[in-house]
Amino acid sequence: MSEYKHTICRACHAGCGVIVEVEDGQPVSTRGNPDDPLFKGYCCSKGQNYHVTRNNPNRLLKSRKRLEDGSYVDIPVEQAMDEIAERLDSIRAAHGGNALALYSGTMASATTLAGGSMSSAWLLGSGSRMGFNSNTIDQPGKMVANALHGKWMAPEHNFSQAKVIMLIGLNPLVSMSGGIPHTNPGRSLTDAINNGLEVIVVDPRRTETARRASLYLQVKPGQDPLLLAAMIHTIIDEKLFDSAFIADNVDGLDALTQTVAPYTPVSVAERVGVSADEIMAAARMFANGKTGVVTAGTGPNMSGNSTLLEYLVISLNTLCGRWQREGEQVVEPPCLSIPVPIKAQAMPPYPDYAYGFGKQFRVRNLTNTAAGLPTAALADEILLPGEEQIKALISFGGNPVAAWPDQLKTIEAMKALDLLVQIDINNSATAKMADYVIAVKHPLEMVGTSLAQEYLTGYAPGYGTVAPYAHYTPAIVDTPEDSDLIEDWEFFYGLGQRMGLNLKIKPISFSGVVKVQGYDVDMQNKPDADLLIEKLTEGSRIALEDVRAKTGGALFPDPAVFVQAKDPDWQGRLDIGNAQMMDDLAALTDPVSEAINRTYPLRLISRRQPNVYNSTGIDIPEQLRGKTHNCAFMAEADLTAMGLAPGDQVTIESERASITAIVDCDNNVRSGLVSMTHCWGDAPQFDTQVQTIGSNTGRLSSVDEYYEVYTGLPRMSNIPVKVTALH
Repeated sequence: MSEYKHTICRACHAGCGVIVEVEDGQPVSTRGNPDDPLFKGYCCSKGQNYHVTRNNPNRLLKSRKRLEDGSYVDIPVEQAMDEIAERLDSIRAAHGGNALALYSGTMASATTLAGGSMSSAWLLGSGSRMGFNSNTIDQPGKMVANALHGKWMAPEHNFSQAKVIMLIGLNPLVSMSGGIPHTNPGRSLTDAINNGLEVIVVDPRRTETARRASLYLQVKPGQDPLLLAAMIHTIIDEKLFDSAFIADNVDGLDALTQTVAPYTPVSVAERVGVSADEIMAAARMFANGKTGVVTAGTGPNMSGNSTLLEYLVISLNTLCGRWQREGEQVVEPPCLSIPVPIKAQAMPPYPDYAYGFGKQFRVRNLTNTAAGLPTAALADEILLPGEEQIKALISFGGNPVAAWPDQLKTIEAMKALDLLVQIDINNSATAKMADYVIAVKHPLEMVGTSLAQEYLTGYAPGYGTVAPYAHYTPAIVDTPEDSDLIEDWEFFYGLGQRMGLNLKIKPISFSGVVKVQGYDVDMQNKPDADLLIEKLTEGSRIALEDVRAKTGGALFPDPAVFVQAKDPDWQGRLDIGNAQMMDDLAALTDPVSEAINRTYPLRLISRRQPNVYNSTGIDIPEQLRGKTHNCAFMAEADLTAMGLAPGDQVTIESERASITAIVDCDNNVRSGLVSMTHCWGDAPQFDTQVQTIGSNTGRLSSVDEYYEVYTGLPRMSNIPVKVTALH
């Protein structure tokens, strides 16, 4: 007989409330929970197949060790931890703590809470500061821009309050992230449009979201900062900004006005690829909407000038006063995360912690940043001999060979390591190169909470939901028979025990105001995941026990939270005229030379798919529904001009390298572009399997060319390429 169990889908950051059908201890179906007060039955295709990922016949059920001949054998996980800890201790003794590095990928935060905290605790306990994350190869400009601009200590206008939103390179109807609440974004958008919401979409491809926009601007890739400069020019010139908010809380208007003066809509229209009238219409629509924010996504951030782009985004929000004021009710107050002061005042810029501080890398003058250490420098720091060379890497929740830029250099670096440990549920591209692969439990086999979703609210304007929601789930199924699996946090705890480390875990605080003491982990008596979650949510607005008591998630509106008044004599002000950002804006040019454009006349841009999440899901037939590769989409006219037809195999070549791909037609793509999903494919020796594994676009990028000086982020979209038929 079937049982129906409530839980949280952790296939991505959305965290939908779902119901899993369980027969004889095995999950057999997944569907949205119609009684969930926030998601109301919504669940995307990834979630609908979540039980399949747990039951995947290719799933790793035991940890693996690579032998000297390159083959792999199963190894008991306790033995694997013994051997790994011994090797890590040896490397640390010979080369120092910073010879050990940790990479935390997207799934490290999407699927687990205790794992992320324990991995950070292990790294610090080992004496290393070499912790890297996926955000620095995604949208690092958001954090750096915040540091240069300052933070308003109350939320931005929530989607539920918005009269207008502007999405730059965001397609939340597919990505389930950014601009529109991830809790059934299609229904949210329909209801909001019916209630008068105006939507501006800026994207080189007429996406699913763009097709429903009030105003769509099909820009050239990489030209978003110019577009924003011209919009800001119009808003200032026509005095459409929030003058009272600026006067009371903001510096830099004169500097911004002077810098954008040359960027009139007429002067930039050709470079941006849309008409001056469209630019002015977007500026007026956004400014006159009064409530609602602009936000940018992965594609434009990967196209060059990530920090400048995000600085102009947040400056446009501030220019138009898109922040909550004293007395307004906070729509999405924290539930399980630590409450922070919510006041109608500005935390001033903290430029000393934007970039240029902390760890000084040996390549490209890169340093630590507000977004973290630059992951794009990690391969070089492995390959470059000398003091501070990284010798060991633990990859957790990520797949570097598929996801990092400059795949060829990444592979070279993976091979050069003295020790590579991959924590994984599948035999991923990185797992195939690892010395040890630690097989871990599926999230349905672990406890979980909605705390990761709460963190989205603090990530950037336009992220988060529309209600104070919290959800706790126990493990709802056991691990498969004859398996030898552990939870991800147990691996780092086990290493800590064996290496004699003292570990302290503490929750994330985005405020910069609340100082978190943390919890000293008992290194003699192993805790369980529930205890760790209790410690990580200690002091939360809603007690964890109250959330546990609500099966299937619940709303917790009480006590209500309101924006408090500005502190007496508060002097903090936001800055929309940062000198470095103004210099960058004044000098804004395309670094790609005409000679390169002649040789590589097309631009490759990134896109998302609804059924996969980066490299997660590309091996699940039920999710792929017969589409086993990531097509190279081009406009029909471009395909015809090149003598190509859908299904043809081609070579896509950049200055750095080439990949084999399969073309398809998409007339929603602007002419002159190739649109592909990233994180597919494998190492070059598997290219002949393109029909079944797809193509890795990361191979086409170079970490040494066209990178941002602040974050090290190279161009991973908007890459100059040429396409030739493969005969």
